[in-house]
Amino acid sequence: MNVLFTTLRQTIGSVRLLWLIYGITLVLGLLVALPFYNTLKIEDQNSLAFLNLLDGFDYTVFSDFMHRSGRTISPLMSVGRWLGILYVFLSIFFAGGILLRFSQPNTKFNGEMFWQGCTHYLARFLRLFGVTLLFVLVGAGLWLVVGSLVGISLSDTLTERGLFWIGAGFFTLFALTATLLLCIGDYAKVLMFREDGHNAFRAFGQAGRLVMRNLGQTYGLYWLLILLGTGLFGLYFLLDEAVLMSGWLTILIMFLIQQTLIFARVSLKVWWLGTAYNSYQTLPKPTPASRSTSLVEPATEPDENTPLTALEL
Repeated sequence: MNVLFTTLRQTIGSVRLLWLIYGITLVLGLLVALPFYNTLKIEDQNSLAFLNLLDGFDYTVFSDFMHRSGRTISPLMSVGRWLGILYVFLSIFFAGGILLRFSQPNTKFNGEMFWQGCTHYLARFLRLFGVTLLFVLVGAGLWLVVGSLVGISLSDTLTERGLFWIGAGFFTLFALTATLLLCIGDYAKVLMFREDGHNAFRAFGQAGRLVMRNLGQTYGLYWLLILLGTGLFGLYFLLDEAVLMSGWLTILIMFLIQQTLIFARVSLKVWWLGTAYNSYQTLPKPTPASRSTSLVEPATEPDENTPLTALEL
């Protein structure tokens, strides 16, 4: 827990980094939101039915609108899906810069150093993402396949409630396995960063041994931040129920609450990666990967004015 609070102080001290990532997220969201809003404004044809959506989701209004204007909205939905892929890419891209920031906690945030850290580790972190995704699809997806087969084989003997609990049980196993593998993937990032490793499979295996030997200090903290993020979503839904969007003032209030939640999510992601970095330094290390260069552990502590290239980037 000391690591968690130490990293929280470092995260709060990196507020410029948080605003930078949040700003990029906001701009990308507006690239889709503004055309989507303009299209909706044209397609609603001044219908008052959309006012019903201010008090909550109305499936009838949604289905009628999609039946009439689905062809116009579909391209924007496709852009939204591509934007989701871009968000995943950016999370991988930012990881190197975030880890570089936490490796130098006593220096001021340097934008140039951050971008160089992002680009320097991008290729190896993309390979690691592919390895992590492979393990998630095979390891965690196996539970969904087995659950489906069990449900089909018992469909004639169990009630709907029994089938529901079987499905819930296998989905829980899927969620636990997937989050464990994602946690291992994040520690593999830290390992590749600290040891300057390039082999994604080797790093994932070493990180897996590290996490499994220290579940409470690694996976436990990972789930703690997941629950914290879930609590923030629960709080948002409670506020959404309490604040009825009946005018521009209440709409503005909910917009500010939504943006606060997005900023909190960005902070949680940075906080977690920093927690993994600091935890790695205190845990018994796996067999280190061979390192050819040194980025974050030079002979002397780096000066904030020293360019990243001078640290053998």
